[in-house]
Amino acid sequence: MNDLISRAERFARVCHEGQFRKGKAKEPYTIHLEEVANLVEKWGGKDNAIAAAWLHDTVEDCPPISLADLATLFGDEIAGIVAELTDDKSQLKAERKRRQVENATKKSNDASLVKLADKTSNVGAIGKSPPADWSLERRLAYLNWANEVVERLPFTPKEGLDEFFKRYDIAELDAYDDLGTVRQGENAALRVIERRAKRLGASDEKIKQMVLSFMAGAFECN
Repeated sequence: MNDLISRAERFARVCHEGQFRKGKAKEPYTIHLEEVANLVEKWGGKDNAIAAAWLHDTVEDCPPISLADLATLFGDEIAGIVAELTDDKSQLKAERKRRQVENATKKSNDASLVKLADKTSNVGAIGKSPPADWSLERRLAYLNWANEVVERLPFTPKEGLDEFFKRYDIAELDAYDDLGTVRQGENAALRVIERRAKRLGASDEKIKQMVLSFMAGAFECN
């Protein structure tokens, strides 16, 4: 690990000390940052993108840290990436989420990569350790919103996109398994089978065969 990334990691760990994720497990927030940085590196991100991954929530969640502070400490380019990833907390949450969708197409490659890693980490967390008070509808709404953001990003390496979709599918199935009915879970499984088959380029006939096979198995179990 080079000095830039090490400094960004140390700075982020200090800034986010005492913060925890919203899920039932209440994991330290730095676990999320570490995962995002690791994913960015795994998907080919360069040093500035990896450093920005560590820092991407410092301005938004760690006042009084500012973009000017990041520019002084880590340079204008990294501060610029973080700026692309920082929501305006003065706006209502619904507006911030709308703007994330709207602005996704305008992201630089580095910001797109960090955003993809961030959403991949968050979607995985919704599956493994969702907030205890989130309803089925809220969990599904978050997943759909995250997918909408990701699908509009201009730069999404295949390996990263595949990982996002894998976690998305698992999180949807987990949501129905935790809070839905058996029939809802079965319908969700059918949707996942169809989505995965389409991503792999399966023909309509092949997809139909896979769905019928799943349905036959489900009826046998019932």
